[in-house]
Amino acid sequence: MSSLVAKLANNHPGIAFTIGNTARWSRDEQTVYHNPGEPHADWVLLHETAHALLDHSDYARDIELLALEREAWEYASHTLAPDYGVCINPAFINEHLDTYRDWLHAKSTCPACQSNGYESSPQQYACVHCGGTWHTNTGVDREIRRFQTV
Repeated sequence: MSSLVAKLANNHPGIAFTIGNTARWSRDEQTVYHNPGEPHADWVLLHETAHALLDHSDYARDIELLALEREAWEYASHTLAPDYGVCINPAFINEHLDTYRDWLHAKSTCPACQSNGYESSPQQYACVHCGGTWHTNTGVDREIRRFQTV
């Protein structure tokens, strides 16, 4: 167990810290999964811990996920990192947030005319340019699929 994990576990006894293939926060299990072998693992660990401390859970609309990610990075870099003597590179944060921005852009691109649409209800999108509608699959770690609706 790294010294940062030990300190976090000691300071936050209600949260379990477990090694996993992918770093993530599980609200149902009250567990932060972390991968010590990933680049900048301490930064990612603080980010996932921020999700836990901010009590982040599911999101209804895709844009909400971007807000949760931004909030967790902000809390990790401005609150947790200084407390544990860590400095998170802002460029690293922006790179991670860009993956969510790119994901959101891809989901909101109209399959008929390639204009940007808006999420009219969870996983349902509409285009103001051509009037097209489509629904998308869920999950950020999957290939984005858009299905036109009639």
